[in-house]
Amino acid sequence: MSAPIGNTGRNRAFGLIERRIATRYLRAKKSQGGVGLIAAISFFCILLAIAAMIIIMSIMNGFRDEVIRLTIGSEGHMYVDLAEPNVTAEDMAALEQRLAAIDGVNEAFQFTQDFTGVQANGQFSLGQVIGVRPDRLRGFEIISSNLTQGSLEFFGEGAGSSHQIAIGSGVARNLGLSVGDKITVYSPRTRTTVTGPQPIRKNYTVGAIFSVGIITTDLSYIYMDFDQATALFEGGKLTGQIQLRLEAPDQVDQLEDAVYEAIQAPGFVSNWRARNASTATALRTEQIAMRFIFMIVVIIAAFPVLASMIMLVKNKSKDIAILRTIGVTQGGILRIFLMSGAMIGILGTLGGLIIGILFCVNIGGIQALIEAITGQPLFPEDVYQLSGGIPVKIVWAEVFGVAFWGFMISAAATFVPALSASRIDPVDALRYE
Repeated sequence: MSAPIGNTGRNRAFGLIERRIATRYLRAKKSQGGVGLIAAISFFCILLAIAAMIIIMSIMNGFRDEVIRLTIGSEGHMYVDLAEPNVTAEDMAALEQRLAAIDGVNEAFQFTQDFTGVQANGQFSLGQVIGVRPDRLRGFEIISSNLTQGSLEFFGEGAGSSHQIAIGSGVARNLGLSVGDKITVYSPRTRTTVTGPQPIRKNYTVGAIFSVGIITTDLSYIYMDFDQATALFEGGKLTGQIQLRLEAPDQVDQLEDAVYEAIQAPGFVSNWRARNASTATALRTEQIAMRFIFMIVVIIAAFPVLASMIMLVKNKSKDIAILRTIGVTQGGILRIFLMSGAMIGILGTLGGLIIGILFCVNIGGIQALIEAITGQPLFPEDVYQLSGGIPVKIVWAEVFGVAFWGFMISAAATFVPALSASRIDPVDALRYE
């Protein structure tokens, strides 16, 4: 007597026979209930859902990076403020080197930041004077690449009132300034004269005007040479402030302990999230909300898979009964229908991955095509401050997470019909055939 199908070597769990039967069931003809058509629709639903998730999440990540770049591009990612009131230039130089040596830190440098009054052409305004060394300011891409007048070539040079500084376009507009004009910067320090205490002030020459598209930066930022700022606001005394710029702004939490360890002295550490709490919270909330929405989209896309499997089980009741009578176990039936649904999920997920990644990689060409068809810019640079087109950042951990989620949802949608098929009684199924 021949061995039952359920016990042959060729029909091990998920073996050749089970795979062939599962594949054959997915190709059911229209006369058998249209299962094949519904399976194809299910495949495209999963494919489109996965592709949409990857595309939109990648664009969101790109926009998030651009928002962070614009928001903190003229600022730092982390800040160190020493509690020691009397620090030396040697101590600060050594601290700069220790902080710059931390993995994930691009650069660390001293700076000053003071809110004060400025005056020109009979107009008075408030400004935020930031003291940095000339080479550092030239390295701030968001400033150096957005100059509207002048240049940073001679920033920090000159003597007396000829000393050059850089100001935001809003400051220049409010005070009626252009390159070459003089501006008076007030210090909170005072000096005693025969008429009483007088605020210390100094005239400077506008050497460059920048416009980065950030209201706060353009309306109030004034960049001054570090030594000049220290002399004007602190009387030459170092403030013990260091700014850190990281390879990835989101690493601020991971690097905090390493920064504290490198300080080797009492001090305080803050980061861009604390200084821009509203922006950081909005970005995080948007990420969570969009991920939740697209999880729901994938769940909805799995319903056609569930419908096709229910129809498949209903149409194959007789086949299931015959398989059971020739030796296929309940586990074998369960695996056959699980594989049928899993094939839809796997193929749809793979297709969605390929389409989504290709779309993101070629986003520039796709944007150009859409703009050519519509005759309108898709993302105007003057509105979105995006000079490089639609920003895209593929985060591979998220891509694989999307793929795993898509497969798990389609597999879960398959399990209940497959379990129902495995419990069909062959006697009841064949009684009325």
